[in-house]
Amino acid sequence: MTTESLSTSAVLEPAQIADTGLVTTVGTPRVLLFTDSDAFAGTERHILDLARGLHAQGVGVGIACPTPSPLARRADDLCIPVTSIAKRGAIDITALRILRRLIKDGQVDIIHSHNGRTAMIASSAVTATRGGRHVSTQHFISPSRATRRGWKGWIGRKLHGWVSQHTDSLIAISAAVRQGMDDRNETHHRPIAVVPNGIHDLAAIACKSRSTVRSELGCTDQTPLVVSATRLVKEKSVDTLVDAMARVRERLPDARCVIAGEGSLGPDLAKQIERAGLQDVVRLLGFRDDVSALMAAGDVFVLPSLSEPFGLVLLEAMALGRPVVATASGGPLEIVEDGVSGLLVKPEASDQMADAISSILVDPAGAQSMGEAGRARFESHFTANRMAALTAAVYRAI
Repeated sequence: MTTESLSTSAVLEPAQIADTGLVTTVGTPRVLLFTDSDAFAGTERHILDLARGLHAQGVGVGIACPTPSPLARRADDLCIPVTSIAKRGAIDITALRILRRLIKDGQVDIIHSHNGRTAMIASSAVTATRGGRHVSTQHFISPSRATRRGWKGWIGRKLHGWVSQHTDSLIAISAAVRQGMDDRNETHHRPIAVVPNGIHDLAAIACKSRSTVRSELGCTDQTPLVVSATRLVKEKSVDTLVDAMARVRERLPDARCVIAGEGSLGPDLAKQIERAGLQDVVRLLGFRDDVSALMAAGDVFVLPSLSEPFGLVLLEAMALGRPVVATASGGPLEIVEDGVSGLLVKPEASDQMADAISSILVDPAGAQSMGEAGRARFESHFTANRMAALTAAVYRAI
């Protein structure tokens, strides 16, 4: 496949991108990863891992984001250059001026945006300077703009159509996300590369021992321990996991479940746990900065979401050699090999989830085999270096 053919309308799979040979093409584009977020969740984690991976690929890379922010602090710690762009209203003239200057001065070749607002600013900067290129990553199956109705929805669709026409290449983090883009007919014949998320290896991260973490949680080394880490919001369906644990307890009275994360449904979930008499079985831990240590201490990791555009946290569990239980919807279908590296169940099916969790907890040898298979799948498909190599190929193709 030639560079010319990559520039035409196409849907590009990772294998196709790698086959172009562009990963090793001489010449390193200077890339600015652009977000207006001052939080640190899945998208920001993706940006940081991508920046580290691109640097290892020999790509000149920096991050544009608000400062101070968690992403900016982490980037500074890794010596990744940060351009401070604060979030100022829907139409951010200051951000546009900063990007235009960077392109005109030859400091940036490619702006890589990561949400709708930054995509609009990046497209405007590239168009105004008649230089540089714009790549945009879609992180959600159904972004917020897709639910808008009336005149706001009409304006949103028109603006997004213009942005898409002034975007050189699109990246979807999963086939499920790409399908959502196709269903909304919003690609405007731009090339789409499905580049799965990747993370850096967690095994090398020093953390507390399994025994120490379990002791802090009030568990012994023999306690069957279920771990989950997710936001406590409706789409994460944590109530399904709570219901499932009531069934697990009937079969394994000693089983325990800890759930790390915060969200608006925290009080409702606490009441659900109390009504079910599960106070000694299920614990809501709130925000934790040691989720990797929790995962490593558990026997199985569970992600009960209604649907996930990807499911980055599953990669973390698999990288740590833990079997996983997830819902058969969206990204998890592409990550988890059902029956090999974990088990997939229907969304909101607490009975199926309980069966899956119990089957792993009562079979240590089978759980170990699943964990090893998950670790192998992470190494072959979902490392940050692989994600960066495929993304660098997209850059070089434009």
